[in-house]
Amino acid sequence: MESKLETIKGGEFLIKTSDPNTIFTPEDYTEEQHMLRDAIRDFINKEIEPLKEVFDSKEGTEIAPEILEKLGELGFLAISVPESIGGMGCDIKTDLVASEVMSDSFSFSQTLGVQRGLGVNTILFYGTEAQKNKYLDDILIGKLKCSYCLTEPGAGSDANSGKTKATLSEDGKHYILNGQKMWITNAGFADIFSVFCKIEGDENLSCLIVEKEWGVKLGVEENKLGIHGSSTRQVFFENVKVPVENLLGERNKGFKIAMNALNMGRLMIGVAGSAIGKRAFRLGVQYANQRVQFKKTISSFGAIQEKIAKMAIDIYAIESGWNRLGGDMDNVYDEFIVEGLDPLRAKQKVAQEFAAECAMIKVFGSEVEQFVVDEALQMHGGMGFSGESEISIHYRNIRGNRIYEGTNEINRLVIPGTILKYVLKGKLPLIQSATQAFQDLQSGNLKPADSNKSFKEFALDFLENCKKSAILISGQVMQKFQQDIQEQQEVLSRLADIITQVYILEGVILRTLKNQEKNKEIREAMSSICMHTSAGHIKTAVKEVVSASAEGDIALMTIKAINKLLQLPVRNIIEDRRTIATHFIKENQYKI
Repeated sequence: MESKLETIKGGEFLIKTSDPNTIFTPEDYTEEQHMLRDAIRDFINKEIEPLKEVFDSKEGTEIAPEILEKLGELGFLAISVPESIGGMGCDIKTDLVASEVMSDSFSFSQTLGVQRGLGVNTILFYGTEAQKNKYLDDILIGKLKCSYCLTEPGAGSDANSGKTKATLSEDGKHYILNGQKMWITNAGFADIFSVFCKIEGDENLSCLIVEKEWGVKLGVEENKLGIHGSSTRQVFFENVKVPVENLLGERNKGFKIAMNALNMGRLMIGVAGSAIGKRAFRLGVQYANQRVQFKKTISSFGAIQEKIAKMAIDIYAIESGWNRLGGDMDNVYDEFIVEGLDPLRAKQKVAQEFAAECAMIKVFGSEVEQFVVDEALQMHGGMGFSGESEISIHYRNIRGNRIYEGTNEINRLVIPGTILKYVLKGKLPLIQSATQAFQDLQSGNLKPADSNKSFKEFALDFLENCKKSAILISGQVMQKFQQDIQEQQEVLSRLADIITQVYILEGVILRTLKNQEKNKEIREAMSSICMHTSAGHIKTAVKEVVSASAEGDIALMTIKAINKLLQLPVRNIIEDRRTIATHFIKENQYKI
């Protein structure tokens, strides 16, 4: 496998090796980044924490606009916006680092996410100068509230099948907009709507900037399972006249705007999973340290310690993943700038470049979040099931994160689909690597990592074997199904699980190797358990994929070889978990 110490682009993690010292980790946060996080945390503690019960009700939708304006006045809606346009001009890493704290704001995080991401970025990246001059300044200070209208009753994941239409007026000065959108966040108080529609005669979507006062009509607030304080309504357009100059981007190319916005939105959901996971973890550990049963705190019980350790490991994994991705995105952004790209165009291209990785962080992060919150509630016992407990609020709130920005099922198709697209374009030489892996398989050259080596050497060798497994299976799938591969959703989903496990595990191992000077025993224990967990997930997925893509001796040989490749030494996982749990029980929170 090629050694690659410079930039890792989209999908290249499968065939290239990163130097641990070059990746970005939470331990690398600068003083400025810590100060920004602290300032945001202070705001949340002052403005939102005292009102968390309000944000668990529809009353939250009434106070959200005012809080949004306060955030805007402090500049927190414009963290990644260029300074020349009135923003802070922060890089992607810093935006993600700040966004994690912002995500820990109950249902207000939904309001904030749409305003900062879908609201700001659609106009920032695709708006004309006239559109930016008219709208952007007021969006950045929260004076204008934004909403994003993509989903329709009959068009969810298949966004391009939407029926909302726009026809050109006889004088050619307006688009006449008709249609219906649903599940629209911020709709109840939005001033402007980014509306995806088909202009008459076109096959693909376009996007229009629509002002509420032009005749937009709203349904009632939806009665949702959670995020009650986030405004969610249906939006209706009945002969709404939209000036032609409010076409956002190019006509017939709105799908590109929608998908690029979704890439960053998916990444932000993974970041949110890290944030809510940490809060739920703290709630669970603190309760376990206080709750006494059989004359002992329940945190002293092995069954509870097992939960604490598993939760901490998963948080460590997702936190490692999105920080590493933020660093890689900034590195590629810098390359694009050197190549002469305009800064805004470079950011658009970066989001496209890492579409697969963003989807991986979204899927893994939302599922970690679900697991951690569920376990934290379980640790509370009956108190957790009470609607008055804080953990119950999070349990209800986070369920949507596996649905938003493309369901996790859709994202599991996006992951291998994007990587295979890179392969077909000649951008990612995966076929050559797969051919070599298959030759090694036939010659018996696939060997397990040597457990007699140092932790660093063993971990890197094992990681390379995980990559070889993913490459080998990807090659078999491509060879078997070729042009029909898109119809094999179950196979693609399992392939996505394999690729995601490799990506997340690499983030964990590289972070641990880079930061061994602090809590080395805990970090190595967590990484070792991650290796065992990833090996188990990969082996399970491999059996399903191989059974569908190979037959007879080839299938048996492949499964046997990958089981050998992913062989791990016997290790006392239970004792490792106890060691990990003891650390976090003492900290009384997630702190490493």
